[in-house]
Amino acid sequence: MKVTDYILEFFISKGITDIFGYPGGVICHLIDSTTKYSEKINAHINYHEQAAAFAACGYAQSSNKLGVAYTTSGPGATNLVTGIANAYFDSIPTMFLTGQVDTYALKGNLPIRQRGFQESDVVLMVSGITKYAVRVDDPNDIRFELEKAYVEAFSGNPGPVLLDLPADVQRADVDVDNLKGYLPQKEESFYSKETELVLSELKKAKRPCILVGNGVKQSGMKAVIRKIVDVLNIPTVFSMPAFDTLPKKHKLNFGFIGANGHRYGNFVLGKSDLIITIGSRLDLKQVGNNRDQFAPNAKIIRIDIDEDSFEYPVHKDEICIKADIKDFLPHLLEQLKFVEEIDEQWVDVCTQIKNRLTGYDDEEYTKLLNSLGKQLPDNITITADVGQSEVWIAQQLEVKENQSVHMSAGHGAMGYSLPAAIGAYYGAKIPVVSFNGDGGVQMNIQELQFLARTKIPVYVVVLNNKSLGMIRGFQEANFDKNYVQTIEGKGYSAPDFHKLSEAYGLQYLVIQKEEDTELLKQLGDKPALIEVVLSDETLLNPNFGRNNLIQDQRPYLDRELFEELMKL
Repeated sequence: MKVTDYILEFFISKGITDIFGYPGGVICHLIDSTTKYSEKINAHINYHEQAAAFAACGYAQSSNKLGVAYTTSGPGATNLVTGIANAYFDSIPTMFLTGQVDTYALKGNLPIRQRGFQESDVVLMVSGITKYAVRVDDPNDIRFELEKAYVEAFSGNPGPVLLDLPADVQRADVDVDNLKGYLPQKEESFYSKETELVLSELKKAKRPCILVGNGVKQSGMKAVIRKIVDVLNIPTVFSMPAFDTLPKKHKLNFGFIGANGHRYGNFVLGKSDLIITIGSRLDLKQVGNNRDQFAPNAKIIRIDIDEDSFEYPVHKDEICIKADIKDFLPHLLEQLKFVEEIDEQWVDVCTQIKNRLTGYDDEEYTKLLNSLGKQLPDNITITADVGQSEVWIAQQLEVKENQSVHMSAGHGAMGYSLPAAIGAYYGAKIPVVSFNGDGGVQMNIQELQFLARTKIPVYVVVLNNKSLGMIRGFQEANFDKNYVQTIEGKGYSAPDFHKLSEAYGLQYLVIQKEEDTELLKQLGDKPALIEVVLSDETLLNPNFGRNNLIQDQRPYLDRELFEELMKL
């Protein structure tokens, strides 16, 4: 069997239905093989390799399967790097296949930069942002390397893997029956002592809360954590990429936390005596620069598969539990029958704070986004780009029971939302709404042609404030309003999105006020570009106050109100 045929049969055996990439000379054997298996797996051409990488991420996020992207060597491979980094920092199981020059054309140990045309050592380049990366120089190693890479992508803290495939390896024939396989060591997971420890601390606590991180979503445990929250009746907050874990209207949902998080969510943390963090890195954006001042009255239990994250402590006496959330949470849920519900008085305190602070930072443009979110149907996927648009979605969107939201969290890559929406559609086969800023959408705007070609139901929302709003806000606060390179007339501009939609043959809607959001009901099942017109003087509030408690965010609360809430 031809090696590239074997690769595709391997993906099919894992239930992968769609892969993404861009043609090139030394990946043509793989592309040719896709035609043989087109009834079982679809190979989609994007219009930039970075977009293919983001599409693979979106596919993995929405399906909980392996996301796959392929490219040719040289610039094709290097254009993947941003997407690979995104998968690494957000723990997304993905596999990247790069074509490479024939093994006999590799430079080897020669002291030259390049021997073969478009030769580049992509394995070396991505070694710091992959869980496993290898060049397959022997065709008979293909089964071993595929199986090992697949296991690595999902084991422990998930992430990206890469196989670099020389052209002569791709076209080689192998005897499938004699290929060597990979047999990983399987670890048995028993968490009796760990769950007993968590239950013991819960029984002692008067004001406990749960902090849900992205690891819960990535492990497919959203339904289980919802049951845990309900059984315990425990106030729950989220890291930003996990803010959709509970519906927004759930009585125990107290928002996402951190620098731009909900004020009431940060207050809940600040007033807790026990914080159980599950799959959250507790990075600077979440806890602030003064880590020892984060929730100073709380004992912290950290549950994470990544033992290295414990090397960056928040409190000196925190309890760290290394555990695979997929195994740990069901076991914890089973043991909760031995724990009483959390005191309703504590839930009432959290609810009072939420009611007092909901809408505190709302502006006309954020109210518009809130109204838009209410019009979105329940059973859809949402992707968000990086910048003000991403944070506004987390702050304002009324997430419903069956909605999921995906974003570029750790790497923060502009241009993520549109191609990720394409991958997310093929991963879940339900409509996708892609939120973008006018700056971010231009990073991969060529993917509008993908929508024009395929007619898939992806609705591209452009929040157009005619500026790079997040940086503009930073310039306003720190550079005496010197808006260089961020606003029109100062080096930045955005296109006419109506004309752009016509050029791509897409439906177009413009939303300028809350009543206009009703227009969304006119959309059918064809892709569309929806422009939301905003003032260029938009801001991202609230923000951490420097060197202050995380609940003391800028613009600062009225001091009487702040002290009143602190005394509750």
